[in-house]
Amino acid sequence: MSNGTGAKIISFLVDISYTFIFVYSVQDIEWYLVSNPNYGVWRPMAENVEFNALESNSNAVMAVADTVRTTLGPKGLDKLLIDQAMNRHISNDGVTILLSLRAIHPVARMIVEIAERQEQLVGDGTTTAVVMAAEMIKEGKRLVKELGVHPTKVVEGIEGGVKEACQLLEIGAKRISLNEIALEQVVKTSLSSKLDGKKLSLLVTSALRSVEKNAIYNGSYNFDKTIMVLRRTNMEDRVINGIVLERRRMDPEMPLEVKEARVMIARLDLKPVKEAWVKENSKYAEILNMENDRVAKSKDLVNSLIATGANVILIASSEVDQVIENLLVANKVLAVRISIEEIEYLSRYTGATPVRMVDDLKKADILGKADHIYEDEDNGVIYIANGSSGGMATMIVSGTTKETSLERWRAAIDGINAAEAALNKGVVVGGGAAELHVIEKVKNLRLKGLEQVGLDVVTSALESIMRQILTNAGFNGLEKVMAVKASPDTFGIDIDSGDPVDMWKMGVLDPLLVKTMALEAAGEIAKAVLRIDRNLAAEDLSQQALSETKR
Repeated sequence: MSNGTGAKIISFLVDISYTFIFVYSVQDIEWYLVSNPNYGVWRPMAENVEFNALESNSNAVMAVADTVRTTLGPKGLDKLLIDQAMNRHISNDGVTILLSLRAIHPVARMIVEIAERQEQLVGDGTTTAVVMAAEMIKEGKRLVKELGVHPTKVVEGIEGGVKEACQLLEIGAKRISLNEIALEQVVKTSLSSKLDGKKLSLLVTSALRSVEKNAIYNGSYNFDKTIMVLRRTNMEDRVINGIVLERRRMDPEMPLEVKEARVMIARLDLKPVKEAWVKENSKYAEILNMENDRVAKSKDLVNSLIATGANVILIASSEVDQVIENLLVANKVLAVRISIEEIEYLSRYTGATPVRMVDDLKKADILGKADHIYEDEDNGVIYIANGSSGGMATMIVSGTTKETSLERWRAAIDGINAAEAALNKGVVVGGGAAELHVIEKVKNLRLKGLEQVGLDVVTSALESIMRQILTNAGFNGLEKVMAVKASPDTFGIDIDSGDPVDMWKMGVLDPLLVKTMALEAAGEIAKAVLRIDRNLAAEDLSQQALSETKR
């Protein structure tokens, strides 16, 4: 073999393979070719690139899953999160941990984004989704690499398996009502691994039942519109019928309380003359005229506010002129600054219509009503009780430190979300039992051709939840899973004794919606990762660049 030929072979190996092979002589090249089992058959080494990409991407998913899988179940462990400024936080909430990760790998970042979407849609099940996604990708990679199944066949099998599993879970679900004990069991199961889970479950259940049917919007429960959750380290856990604002009066000389309150929500501009306009003028006469104009306009505006009959004004304006504030004090009006986000709650509870323009002050029925509005000076909160519309509650969640109160606050919100999902779509047995008992039925599904092997990917994921929960509890997960498979459909494992038990009778229940959404999210992740055969560096993937490319 000539030196020219050797150079060409070196070029061929480097250009096609993405694998660096150090060759020192023509003899080395000849030895490499002869020793290769595929010698004599033209087979570009570039085909291994798809395995390299799959390996890299699957490793990224497994790394993310390994971070949160030990938090799953009642015996799950916590994670200590520390940032660069040495701020720390202890949590076992899946989405909190995932959003705190400094994920660099693009697929790892994709997992975090899908987990965030799961949290936004149902408010729970992020850890379940990530664990099942990792199991699907691990099994899917085995089929692609070891058995040579084409990724598209695996993906088609996953689609069929996920759809079938979700339908089977829906068939086995039961509907519950607000006053059933099953609702308490759902909340208790959701908070079983959280800090003070038992105490918080009672608090959440009390808040849910205090709003009753008022939480129904468009035929479905939506507790986000009727329950506010406040985090306070200086107050006890409690549920209050009404709204509690973490606010104070605008001025200490304003009334401390108002009974038979007539409430206005003001979003109009309460600074008729900007200070910047005054500062821009250098002539004393012009400044004096603007100042007089400012006072006159402020008086007119306050007179218009008072003329409506309002004795409580909730102000969401960005700026309030000091003259207006002083005039409100003089007229003994209780004024409180509120955020834009609080307007919807306050408007719904009191019946007040937000005022945006001065002309709106002339309209009828812009005021809302409440029996009692007062400030708790010691705790720095405003109470609004017995609004005209009613049907709202505020849950105050305490904690000895900022970290514990934050974790308990997140747990309370998770409990509310779990209850909402359970009331809207029904419940299934928890502890991974519902997923485990549909495996055999999923296996009975008949798909055409190699798509059938994709069902193994889904069944592995369905089994992984119970196995991981039991492993986290210190049991041999595989052994206990085998015992449950031989038990009736509603059976799972008692996390304390390790014995098979009826999960319905034990009261271990999970919302159906959390299960199906987690399974669908896991399927989406697995399909996306398994279909990638190369990771490429792109120039610019911003929305603007992509839109220009389409043109």
